[in-house]
Amino acid sequence: MTRLLRSFSFRLTLTYAGLFCLSVALLISAGYWLRVTLPMDRARQLVDDEYHQFRAAYLARGMEETRIALDRRASHAGSRKAFHALLRPDGHVVSANLPSWPAKPLGQLTIIEADTFVDGTEIDHNALVSDHLLPGGARLMIGRDVEDITDDAETLRTAAIWIFGVTVMLGLSGGWLMSLAIGRRIEAVTLAARQVMDGDLAGRVQVRGTNDDFDRLGETLNLMLSRIQSLFSAVQSVSDNAAHELRTPLARLIGRLETLEQIAGDDPAMRIAAGAAIVEANRLQQILSALMRISRLENGRHPLELQRTDVIQLLEDIVEFYQPEAERLGMELVVSARRPLVADLDLDLVFQALSNLLDNALKHGAGKGRRIELAAARTREGLHLSVQDDGPGLDPGDGERVTQQFYRGRSSACLPGDGLGLSMVAAIAHAHGAALEFAASEPGLRVSLVFP
Repeated sequence: MTRLLRSFSFRLTLTYAGLFCLSVALLISAGYWLRVTLPMDRARQLVDDEYHQFRAAYLARGMEETRIALDRRASHAGSRKAFHALLRPDGHVVSANLPSWPAKPLGQLTIIEADTFVDGTEIDHNALVSDHLLPGGARLMIGRDVEDITDDAETLRTAAIWIFGVTVMLGLSGGWLMSLAIGRRIEAVTLAARQVMDGDLAGRVQVRGTNDDFDRLGETLNLMLSRIQSLFSAVQSVSDNAAHELRTPLARLIGRLETLEQIAGDDPAMRIAAGAAIVEANRLQQILSALMRISRLENGRHPLELQRTDVIQLLEDIVEFYQPEAERLGMELVVSARRPLVADLDLDLVFQALSNLLDNALKHGAGKGRRIELAAARTREGLHLSVQDDGPGLDPGDGERVTQQFYRGRSSACLPGDGLGLSMVAAIAHAHGAALEFAASEPGLRVSLVFP
């Protein structure tokens, strides 16, 4: 329901339904004024004027003359049937054609039932009556039939309720149907966009061929995506060719430097220079390989080789691999997990991701008494793999930048590395559809991979 209320098409339909209800309300109000309010005001004025006439006649000519005038008024047919009742101070009826009336004078204009019977058939009447006591205690009631006005009022009120109810129902139903129809077309655009965001540049918006606004939008987006794909393919081709072409010169360079180191003989300066050059060339080769692998992972060109993996065994293998380095640094490696725990993972990639995280933890948390914990657990969100240390943690403001290629925080400037470790971890997480999370553990840092 929340998603429906957020739908623009649904809210637009409700707005139109509301405007329609307002328009109908104005029309019904105008009809009510013409058919009910205006005639009722005229009837009130007529009854009020007649009452004052007969009151004056009573005061001037007495009870009997007033009775004769009332009977004459009742016998003359008019546009509205005339009603009256004249009572003595003791309650005795002098003249009346009202079938009933209130026990006490109301002192104001009011509507009372005045049904009559003709040949045994009841005829409904509603009388608008002015009911007052005259000087001396007599009671005079003067009225006119307003049955047609009250019928029109009831009809218009009933019509308004039904029209508003049906309009709201149709508005909600139409809004839901329109939201559903438009939502499907928008969902097609969203799916294509997500497909491209996930690295599949071949994703396109489905076009139905109706040549409507959504089809034209889809065609425009497809043209844009095709252009982006061609440009990206061109850049990708250039970068792949460049990387491929660089491998051979680098390999030759390393070979020649190794030859130079061997023929340096007893010249220590030349041997040291050649050795340093070999180290830098190897580092450059590693950077190039890492960049190519990150690019392939981010662009979905590195197929995952998923296999059923014993997660606990994976963590133990990583700890065993890094145990000598941890002992050298005086640090403790701990595995926190409970068997059985298995998952479908690309074993090599996840091993590399956790190795990069553990390598970072060893570099930044080096020192006796330090502790690094590798943990694994399954929750509602999925499989959690984490590396937690008790080192200094991240520098303020580094949380959103540490996965950028070649980015190194202030605390990392003096440590060995190329700034590609966490970029590789982020790329591996992206390839698995996993989330990479950083959380302060006070002290230290916990980095988690959450596999859905």
